[in-house]
Amino acid sequence: MINNKIKGFLYGADYNPDQWSEEIWMEDIRLMKIHRVNVVTLPVFSWAKLQPSENEFDFSWLDKIINLLYENGIYVNMATPTAAQPAWMSKKYPDITRTDIYGRKHKHGGRTNFCPNSPEYRRFSKTIAGKMAEHYKDNPAIVLWHVNNEYGAYCYCENCRQAFIKWLKNKYVTLENLNRCWYTSFWDHTIYDWDEIEVPSALTEILPGASGERDRTYFQSIAIDYRRFMSNSLLECFKGEAEEIRKYHKETPITTNIWSISPELDLFRWGEQCDIASWDSYPSIKDNPSIIAFRHDVVRGLKKGEPFLLMEQTPSQQNWQAYNAQKRPGVMRLLSYQCIAHGADGIMFFQWRQSLGACEKYHAAMVPHVGHENTRIGKELTQLGSELKSLQDKIIYSKIESKVAIIMDWPNWWGVEYSSGPSVDLTYIDRIMKYYRALYDLHISVDIVEPTADLSKYKIVIAPLLYMVSDDSIANIEKFVGHGGTLITTFFSGIVDENDIVRAGGYPGAFRELLGIWVEEVDALYPDMKNGIKVEKQLDENQKSYECKLICEVVHSENAVVLGTFTEDYYQGFPAITENVYGNGKAIYVATEPEDNLIKVLVEKYCAEKNIEPIIKTNADVEITRRVKDSNKYIFILNHSSSLQKILLGEKTYTDLLKGDILKNEVEIEPKGVLILMG
Repeated sequence: MINNKIKGFLYGADYNPDQWSEEIWMEDIRLMKIHRVNVVTLPVFSWAKLQPSENEFDFSWLDKIINLLYENGIYVNMATPTAAQPAWMSKKYPDITRTDIYGRKHKHGGRTNFCPNSPEYRRFSKTIAGKMAEHYKDNPAIVLWHVNNEYGAYCYCENCRQAFIKWLKNKYVTLENLNRCWYTSFWDHTIYDWDEIEVPSALTEILPGASGERDRTYFQSIAIDYRRFMSNSLLECFKGEAEEIRKYHKETPITTNIWSISPELDLFRWGEQCDIASWDSYPSIKDNPSIIAFRHDVVRGLKKGEPFLLMEQTPSQQNWQAYNAQKRPGVMRLLSYQCIAHGADGIMFFQWRQSLGACEKYHAAMVPHVGHENTRIGKELTQLGSELKSLQDKIIYSKIESKVAIIMDWPNWWGVEYSSGPSVDLTYIDRIMKYYRALYDLHISVDIVEPTADLSKYKIVIAPLLYMVSDDSIANIEKFVGHGGTLITTFFSGIVDENDIVRAGGYPGAFRELLGIWVEEVDALYPDMKNGIKVEKQLDENQKSYECKLICEVVHSENAVVLGTFTEDYYQGFPAITENVYGNGKAIYVATEPEDNLIKVLVEKYCAEKNIEPIIKTNADVEITRRVKDSNKYIFILNHSSSLQKILLGEKTYTDLLKGDILKNEVEIEPKGVLILMG
């Protein structure tokens, strides 16, 4: 569990009492008790109030509210306020503010407006973290430490350039090695002195927004290294604060809230440093439930399956999307349980009381502007809080058990989307989602892992668009297949090494022997173009033809069995899907992007071969997951649809944990409804 002081799920919100007069604090306590809140996060954005000048610190107001909360049975997720530095700090030490990708030096304003390599920012952030940790070293209210807020803003200043050079010296040691790995012989970019190195920005190698919302770069190796460096620089900021906290809080877990699943941070590296993974979920009303489920699974994977914390979501309306729709009745509760269904042990909101001013004043909160609990959302929040309290420790610290894993890799993400070919539509997460959605629809649990993870507990590993692979990753995947595992990978995989340098000898480069094929050409299709795949009986008894699009490769089989062939164009009859025996296992290659129905057929075939069965086999339009603890199994059935769904349970008897009913045979679940079955 996240903290043994709270027996059950963490439930609460970001609390900003400094935005309000003390007269309202007792009303806040009253409302927290109504909603069954047991923890609040504070003081996330209160640096200026805690440190009004360089050598002045004031914790008196924070002491008062923490004591009041604790006296009323409400614990504290203590946050360092370092995501938004005070104005006096920016003014006196201007190197703290960040320089953006266009080379513009920012003045004070906004938030996350700091350079992670500013010595002054590092000094001040560690100081405030240490002062807070020391001041509250014996405070029983604290159950968790929350460092900074939503890291991710890059900087391109001189401090970063010098730190980048130091980082490169440590990585490459010699300029000869750096020039080789960066392929600087192209366009006469050879580096003869370390000081010749510039940060890759819009002033040098980066073309911001050159492909819609995606950046392009002239030198992928340089740009990818800068992402590695910047992710690490921000992580060093986190570690610096965490080290100060740990001097006084040896046992209290430390985390930071991840801002969605975005390309800025190599999150597997962050998972190594956080005691608990936590993140902020702000889906659009248009997002398919599977993409939200995927994001939860990614976060769970950062700590190798350990329970995580949803640090932020909105009770209803967001404020920063183009169209800020209200969450429909039941959706807030449904999405909260979806998070728990994928491994969360806590549900938190941003924020407790709705702000009166600035850019987030129309962002929903647990207490809206009307100021009381008698609202639609207020009633839903009370219901959810009561239900979570009733569950107590039944589900807490249970885990997801998966026999299927999907490989996800941040440097590979950068490599794919920095690439100058073959297609502007070749996006990484979208390719992963094609295969994740098939497993989601089949009600088969899946873990998200990195290429060097221990794969031994899985029977099937899927690696869509694994374009960039290191030698260690290759060896790990080959070991998995050789020992009896089944690998499914796709077009444009195995092409380059970790520096984005093409592996000589033809495609699929690193995976040629594993897959038993070689790829002669990679054809990019325009959005209005398509091809077809005729499948063999081994894959589909009906030998149907399916559509495919985006990429079609000209494949030659060396040892692999052909499971499907292209039906059109000059590569008609060439392999589109192959299967190769390697050691005791199999490696499947999909040389195009098939329609979703064929991906589902493919995944279902190999799951059946490995005796991987759905949690519950049903055609109902529901999401099904399972958490396991000791001998207890908790099955979540979530109805994201707008219609009643019926599910056949068979003869086995289950207990409905939310209502206490005994269920078997057929059950019904209402629109936006939730069932949690134990049995």
